[in-house]
Amino acid sequence: APTIAGASPDQTDTDSSAWNGVVELPGTTASQFVVRTTPYVSVRVLRWMPDDEPDDPRPVVVVAGWGSIFDGWRPLVAEWAKKRQIIYIETREKKSARFDRRPKVADFEMANHGDDIARALALLGVKSREVDWFSSSLGATLLLDAFQAGTLSGRSSVMLAPNPSFSFPFWARPILRLPFPRAVYARLRSLGMWVVRRKTKEPAQRARYERSLASQDL
Repeated sequence: APTIAGASPDQTDTDSSAWNGVVELPGTTASQFVVRTTPYVSVRVLRWMPDDEPDDPRPVVVVAGWGSIFDGWRPLVAEWAKKRQIIYIETREKKSARFDRRPKVADFEMANHGDDIARALALLGVKSREVDWFSSSLGATLLLDAFQAGTLSGRSSVMLAPNPSFSFPFWARPILRLPFPRAVYARLRSLGMWVVRRKTKEPAQRARYERSLASQDL
């Protein structure tokens, strides 16, 4: 991988962790970058280049939803990456992000997510106006915000279920605000897994949701 100012390429073998290591896909050359998007935040970027001549030299940039791990998108990306350059950017709320100071609530405002994506593309030498976007949930929401603000543009964009708002149930708000010990949140995660099992009927989707929830940084 080329050396990129502000980005650290890593060509190690695939890590068993959901949040680290190059992800090898058939018919592609894979790389991972840790990209410093602000003086105190770095995000993980995965990139695949087709071994054969791509159908289009312009990249597809994938921005997944809140807490998503790559395994949920592997089947789609594995097929797509054989024909197009794919750049998969993990946003700063994910466990793969690195903070050099204690995170603040304001760090996760939508504009900051959009700035991260713009900075990551700039460091990779990609112009956003040439990008075909594919996003879901939080990823789609941050793109809508960034498009409106002029932070990002694109050639085309497919958005799955953008969120007009992020509303937590009334009963959950005290739990989010009170400084409970970490052990309490571990038990709440177990409760969340139980809810996922009850409400998600499709087995493969349920397994993806369970793994995503289990992989989050409390």
